[in-house]
Amino acid sequence: MGKETSQLTEKEALSIYAKMLHTLDSSEFESFLADDFSYSSQKVLTDMNSRDEFIEYIRPKLEIIKKTKSSVYAELGVCPAYGHTDCLIMAQGDKSNLLGVAYASIDKGKISALAPCIVPTPDSAERSGIYPGL
Repeated sequence: MGKETSQLTEKEALSIYAKMLHTLDSSEFESFLADDFSYSSQKVLTDMNSRDEFIEYIRPKLEIIKKTKSSVYAELGVCPAYGHTDCLIMAQGDKSNLLGVAYASIDKGKISALAPCIVPTPDSAERSGIYPGL
């Protein structure tokens, strides 16, 4: 029995998500999603509970960002909460215009959940200066 060649970490999952936000291309991120992927944002009333539902949501959102030429920044950081340590610090327009943090969950080598949050606040996160894909 061979060990899996790579076990995805939360930090790697967040890096792939950041890269998607910076390149506005979801294809690589989509390839890492579990079928029962869930997306629960503290800013959105209903959770998304499948990979397909999230893809239907994210592709048009990335197109809008492309069309409006809005700058999105996703920086790797550390902000312990909800059983996680690594996070993505989200900003828009300017790297100092912090909007929230995001946490990723991994199950069986796939990204099983993504949770953008406004609590804890992004200014409480330890910033790294690393913006994957930017």
